[in-house]
Amino acid sequence: METVSVVIPTLNRPAALMRAIRSVIGQQHLSGIEIEVVVVDNSADGNARVGVETIAAGSPLAVRLIHEPRSGVASARNAGVAAATSRWVAFLDDDEEAAPDWIAEMVRIARLSGASAVFGTVAAKAEGPAEIAGFGPYFSRRFSHADGADITALAAYLGTNNSMFDCATCLDGGAPFDVSLDATGGEDSLLLKQLVLRGRRFAWAGSAEVIEWVPPRRLSWQYVRKRKFLSGQIRVIVQHKLIPPQWPSILFWMAVGCVQLGIGGVVLALSPPTRGRTYLTGSMLCAAGLGKILWMPRFRPTLYGLGLVS
Repeated sequence: METVSVVIPTLNRPAALMRAIRSVIGQQHLSGIEIEVVVVDNSADGNARVGVETIAAGSPLAVRLIHEPRSGVASARNAGVAAATSRWVAFLDDDEEAAPDWIAEMVRIARLSGASAVFGTVAAKAEGPAEIAGFGPYFSRRFSHADGADITALAAYLGTNNSMFDCATCLDGGAPFDVSLDATGGEDSLLLKQLVLRGRRFAWAGSAEVIEWVPPRRLSWQYVRKRKFLSGQIRVIVQHKLIPPQWPSILFWMAVGCVQLGIGGVVLALSPPTRGRTYLTGSMLCAAGLGKILWMPRFRPTLYGLGLVS
């Protein structure tokens, strides 16, 4: 029997949370698999309690609620890991919806590959009447690799949204996510880098898909540029958070940032006045490059916790 704890951190998104929980309750093809759902309410007032208790009352799966009032994504994930009772911990964001065979496919690929962690497809869809249009790639994750393929080398492009970890080999040590990154994020990127350095292997599960429902307020290029800036910062922050800090890698990525900023600036200068796709390409390069250069704490935006939820 394989046991899986599905951890869903949440903050002030009651309707989206109910959709995420229902998608886990509705999992199929679970022969030889036992699931529990661990919801981590990261709000100060514990406002997810009524909704979670209501859905738990009619659920065939165990649904437990943990209140973690310390604001931040790392603290919420740590609380979920601490409460999990299974061999595997799968992470699902509260704005995601899992396909009916999500867990079955994650477990199948874990068994097939023998990997310590498995990562699946994230397909972006717009919430409500909005159109995802050109924003889709910035909220999605999809590789052309076959199911079970080793994607350890792609660790920098992965995240905990739609993932499953072996507790014993990946999430040991009590609080695996660095709480100093509570507000900015990047706690998952740091953990994945640490796991790679410890010799852990990651596998791809393209057939284990979740939908990320993107709200209209995120469907703007201003928001995407902010995300690109932070992604650039995280690439360097991870190297700085390692013990000891990897200064050659830090300087390398800062140099890459200078190149991106230079190329992006040229692209912007040559873009047509209509500010079409060429302009957007240049602005995204500039944002990513600036993030790699200005990675220090004073320049870090807040996307989690008390800030704009990412």
